[in-house]
Amino acid sequence: MNKDRGRISYYIVVFIFLCLTLAPIIWLVSMSLTEETELLAKNTDIFPKKIFMGNYQKLLDFNTKESKTLFQGLKNSVISSGFTLLIGLPSSVLTAYAFTRYRFKGRKILILGLLISITIPVFTTLIPIYSMFAALGILDNLFYISVIYVSSLLPVNTWMMMNYYKNIPQDIWEAATIDGCDEKQLFLKVALPISKPIIITSGLMIILMSWSQFQIPLILTSSQKNKVVTLILSEFITRDTISYGIIAACGVITVLPPALLAIIFRKLLVDGMVQGSVKG
Repeated sequence: MNKDRGRISYYIVVFIFLCLTLAPIIWLVSMSLTEETELLAKNTDIFPKKIFMGNYQKLLDFNTKESKTLFQGLKNSVISSGFTLLIGLPSSVLTAYAFTRYRFKGRKILILGLLISITIPVFTTLIPIYSMFAALGILDNLFYISVIYVSSLLPVNTWMMMNYYKNIPQDIWEAATIDGCDEKQLFLKVALPISKPIIITSGLMIILMSWSQFQIPLILTSSQKNKVVTLILSEFITRDTISYGIIAACGVITVLPPALLAIIFRKLLVDGMVQGSVKG
């Protein structure tokens, strides 16, 4: 009887969660497939009376202003995510390996600082970061903005990898040392192959989290050519009109790349996060 109640409660909670999660996405897709006149009409319809593909046709026609704006934003997001991945992933792996394998002076203080930095909201540091960027003349630069992404994502990824490395049996390290492996070989031939799941998970998290950044590029980006995809939606809002259908279609296209990545690699994401969140 208790098992049945527990199962029913579980399904109810899952159903409520799915409704809260999927409802905005369904509404977004519905808006993107609705003609502008119908969107502005006084009615309570959730779904369009007739499927309208004009918003997507306009965005996928490379000769239109809307299409150029969208794909410039997508290009900048890809570049920014790529920089973040290339800098952040090796940094996380090396930092986590060093903290796990070595005992050195100031190690505990550094780890404590790493943990404390996880709790600091990003927006509290944006004004000092802006002042620093302005003084150095590096505002509106995708590479340096990506460096800020790395600094905000590094603590979480490093902590996950540290927990993963702690769960590796000590016998493996000892056996590799007996076989004649030096520290470089231990890292390249033992640590990296064993930690492939958490490395892939960390890389996916870096891509997904950097893709969805809004506050940081909003403050540090000024020119149209360097705006990432999360910022270009405002380009379809003018003083006189708001293109709701175009904005919704842009939102759908923007969500697709990270959503596909999460779906394709969902097992690796879940396994890596579980293994990296359990302290050994």
